[in-house]
Amino acid sequence: MSDKRRLFAWLERVFFGGAELSVLSTPGFAVVVFAQTAYPDAAPLAGLTAIAAGSVGLAAFRAGALDVGEWPRLSELTSLPLRAAYFSVLFFVATIGVAHAAVSTGTLWLTPLGGVVQVAGLAAFPTVYSAVYGEPVRKPAQRV
Repeated sequence: MSDKRRLFAWLERVFFGGAELSVLSTPGFAVVVFAQTAYPDAAPLAGLTAIAAGSVGLAAFRAGALDVGEWPRLSELTSLPLRAAYFSVLFFVATIGVAHAAVSTGTLWLTPLGGVVQVAGLAAFPTVYSAVYGEPVRKPAQRV
């Protein structure tokens, strides 16, 4: 595969990682919209960092560039409730938790930790998934 194709494949993974995080974290986004009034400067910075780093991290985990365990297929609909709940809580913690820490210490330089928290939480997702559902099915369903 040419370098140009690899780059475009990587960008596509990052885009779809960001889309997955954004869509499935919508409940967390809704809560953050109201909770951010307590931290109006820190929460948006931590949240944007969390989504940006999470998109790249999710792409790396799904591509197998960083091995953190088997991820479920995107088309596995049975895992949607778990992914939505997990990604929402993770986004809330990465945004409001880090914003609270930044405001408590008096420095906005801690807000990039939102990305660190997001990626670390995403790295733990395959373990949570395995505890709830067992090992992910890697083969698509067969037609009968």
